[in-house]
Amino acid sequence: MDLTRLTESIATGRVGHAISRLVPSTAVWEREWDVCCVLDGCRYDLMRETAAAGHELLPGPEGVGSLWSVGSQSAEWMDRTFAPEHRERMARTAYVTGNPFSSQPCDHILVTSDEVLPLSADDFGVLHEAWRDEWVDDDISTIPPAPLTDAAIAVWRARDRLGIDRVLVHYMQPHAPFRSQPDWFFGSADIEHWGQFVEADDDDEEFDPESLTAEEREALEAFAEADDDDDSMNDPWLRVREGDLSREAVWAAYRDNLEWVLDDLTRLYENCDGRLALTSDHGNGLGEFGVWSHPPGTPVPAVRRVPWVVREGRDRETCDPALPAGIREGDSAAGDDDGEIESRLEALGYR
Repeated sequence: MDLTRLTESIATGRVGHAISRLVPSTAVWEREWDVCCVLDGCRYDLMRETAAAGHELLPGPEGVGSLWSVGSQSAEWMDRTFAPEHRERMARTAYVTGNPFSSQPCDHILVTSDEVLPLSADDFGVLHEAWRDEWVDDDISTIPPAPLTDAAIAVWRARDRLGIDRVLVHYMQPHAPFRSQPDWFFGSADIEHWGQFVEADDDDEEFDPESLTAEEREALEAFAEADDDDDSMNDPWLRVREGDLSREAVWAAYRDNLEWVLDDLTRLYENCDGRLALTSDHGNGLGEFGVWSHPPGTPVPAVRRVPWVVREGRDRETCDPALPAGIREGDSAAGDDDGEIESRLEALGYR
């Protein structure tokens, strides 16, 4: 077994759980912020590089600090960030998320507990799972930054009436898929299979191969030729490892995705009075210590050391988004109907 396979095997087992717990880490609750933006899958050096290039939202690279994340994968980060010991802070926090892991039990990821996921409306002052209504399946399948920014601005402005004093916003960029390379992501990242939580349907009676376009047939043949145990077809980092994509091409697309979310975050910066923090749940390995992508339970710096940037926002009222449907002023998420949440999960194929 090579080093990469060994690392991946450790990460998915109890050994990975123990090793990961030994790495010093900082929960976002330990830092000072009013609105904290989690940019999913953002490496520390990527943020510094983008700052050095002069992005208007960022200070110079010397102003980009870092912290050690509590996890190396989104579900692991949620499991530890929203652990029972943080309940008091969470009760005064609005969590606006574009990450579908919020609805999943994740009991197959051995570095997570069984105490946190799936998240509940009772866990927060406000829980808004923006991915339920705002996910798009266009050239790429993801949730763009704009709906999350709109929700964050509206919730922050209504914070007193909502009974919260913090907003935690979980953006999906710069995580793949990359907007500049849609052809890399055929069939990947769609919400019904995010994290491969939905079991395959064995009933193929309604499948008609003749209905496929030439492009779809070619893509499916490529999947069929891939090794059954190799998920690199859906992961650009693993495709670099396999030599299918160049490191330079993936890095350029990765940076473009970061600029996508940062460009939209300028609206939040201009419409939010308070301390705005930018960080990430995890980075991505590019072969450091044999690690590629972001397997759970991985202690290496490329995956666990994430950026920390603080800016003082000022509300110039350049936009006026409405509160998302389902969030009523004067109500907390604890008042939501659990049956309605379950029905939405069922409709999405999660139940």
